[in-house]
Amino acid sequence: MCRRAFLLVYSLFISLSCIHAQDTAGIPSGDDFIFSSTHPKRGIYRTFKEFQQNAPSESGNIVVKNRSSAAQIYLLANRNELHVVDSTGQEHKVKDCWGFSDGTNVYIRDNGLNKLEEIGYYCLYEIHAITATPVANPASVTFNAAPPPSVKKKVINILTGQIYDLTLYNLRKYILPQDQTLLDTFITDAKKRDRMEYYIRWFNERNTPVL
Repeated sequence: MCRRAFLLVYSLFISLSCIHAQDTAGIPSGDDFIFSSTHPKRGIYRTFKEFQQNAPSESGNIVVKNRSSAAQIYLLANRNELHVVDSTGQEHKVKDCWGFSDGTNVYIRDNGLNKLEEIGYYCLYEIHAITATPVANPASVTFNAAPPPSVKKKVINILTGQIYDLTLYNLRKYILPQDQTLLDTFITDAKKRDRMEYYIRWFNERNTPVL
């Protein structure tokens, strides 16, 4: 009887262990995620998930090639593009990727390649875009005075990959409601328009992503 009870308990333990293993299969440990790693692994992230898990799927000698202001306008092209030199010494343009890391910093592909200024619950970056100066004849473009690049701040939710423009509306509607105390401070802050980046960093300090 005791032997039969022991075998029953042992079988139950094995079954529960198998279920747990199935549930956690393919889920990396906390140290494997980008926000808890000591440094990003060097390489190209083909997807947001690869960035999130700090697991670039392609390596090689990464080269960033910049375009002139004129080329950006005439070609309607991004300000830079990513190339990689493979193990055979061949260089090719990377046409489809989420971003890359040089082993120190992470760059997201969004109207060019843009460095993440902050990595946390919300990752912060800015994009630069050059547009043609309006002229009397819409068919012509002149470069007597190259227009300054327009700058826009954006944030990425590290859990979902959702990207938001960094605006007062998005902070109040989508980002800060997860931290009611911080939201209350934001609502009553008369200088919040000039402190939007500060609120992102403050939110990151107060909140740890739970996967």
